Amino acid sequence: MASGKSIGKSSNVAKLRDRPISRNLKKRSAKDIQTNDSQTNDGPTVELQQSLLNVLKDSLSERFNGSLASSIQAVKGHLFKREFSKAFGSDDLLEAYAVRWSPSRALAYMDLICGLPQLSGLLKGASYDNTMADRLRSLSLDNSSSGRGRYVNVDTAASSAASIEGDHPSKNKIVTCLGGGAGAEIMALAGCWHYLGAPSNGGAVPTEHSESTRSSSTVLTIRVVDMANWTSVVEKLYQGITTIPSVSKYASGKTRICNAPLNYSDYFEVAFDQRDILDLEVEPLTIALQNSSLVTLTFTLNELYSASISKTTDWLLTLTYLTEPGTLLLIVDSPGSYSTVKLSGASNGNMEGAEKRYPMKWLVDHTLLEASSIYNSKNTTQEPQWEKLASSDSTWFRLQDSLKYPLNLEDIRYQYHLYKRI
Repeated sequence: MASGKSIGKSSNVAKLRDRPISRNLKKRSAKDIQTNDSQTNDGPTVELQQSLLNVLKDSLSERFNGSLASSIQAVKGHLFKREFSKAFGSDDLLEAYAVRWSPSRALAYMDLICGLPQLSGLLKGASYDNTMADRLRSLSLDNSSSGRGRYVNVDTAASSAASIEGDHPSKNKIVTCLGGGAGAEIMALAGCWHYLGAPSNGGAVPTEHSESTRSSSTVLTIRVVDMANWTSVVEKLYQGITTIPSVSKYASGKTRICNAPLNYSDYFEVAFDQRDILDLEVEPLTIALQNSSLVTLTFTLNELYSASISKTTDWLLTLTYLTEPGTLLLIVDSPGSYSTVKLSGASNGNMEGAEKRYPMKWLVDHTLLEASSIYNSKNTTQEPQWEKLASSDSTWFRLQDSLKYPLNLEDIRYQYHLYKRI
């Protein structure tokens, strides 16, 4: 396991990042959930949800100290003033953000991914057919001395890709999380990978690591791109996900025998690259998206639109151009008026013009479902480029009362939109 490394640094850090949005309401109306393709009633167990919270708590245990409350308040203050470089300018504040807002989001994302058949089917379906050399063309692995650590370092690329060709199966799943440095997506996908049947023991995480098991099993690789330096948070969470948790010395023999990590490192990898996604050039964006089955934008897209509608629109068209047919795009953001974008422009000779407000949903639908099909240098076919598979303007995720965590966590309301590249 690599530690203390600076991974994929970029000096061009824009003031972009999601703000914490959560609500703690108990009544649920019939309009709370509106989907085109409804989620299933069955989902991850409370025990698995608690396991995710335990990993977050234990991985970032040093942050639960007397200064945590003041650190959280500092983050809130900077976010309110939209001082993103200050809010995410130190490990102390980054980890405070992660322990405060990532837990609820991780559980909500896990519930969403496992509940939508298109996403759950992707993770437990047929393996993506590509070679390790292609998958890690610009990535290399830092292995711990035990040979178990699989933390992907994006700095040194092709030198080790060939050397590990035989170390993993050629089939895998790749998910690219744009703006996912705070760890909620990593934890959610780790939970889904466990729940949906991490290789390959009939839905259970394998307890043996024979060569035959590795050669026939699928690897989940998560690529994370974010403008802040979340290296420490990502590394600690990865270590927590892939390490056997400690148990009480009074635990039963059965408990000790059954004790296992959330996911074994042989089947679970994470890559982190520190870059401003809105200013990401084509080559690194191509690398981040290469062979990805799923791309996520969670509590990020509205901030991009707020920074620049035109720039974000062009970025989404570039994303369209670089993704392969069949790729899924999941967008999660704040609901309703929290995700509206103001646009001012001159009209009828009035240089100031009237201010207009556009819902994020309308902007992204217009870009992906309409503008992307217009003939231009990025689309010479004039054919539709995306189809919308599922959508909800307002969905509640409610925490179970039995869940335990050192901080008070709130229920979350969010909107989501799932698209498929065609």
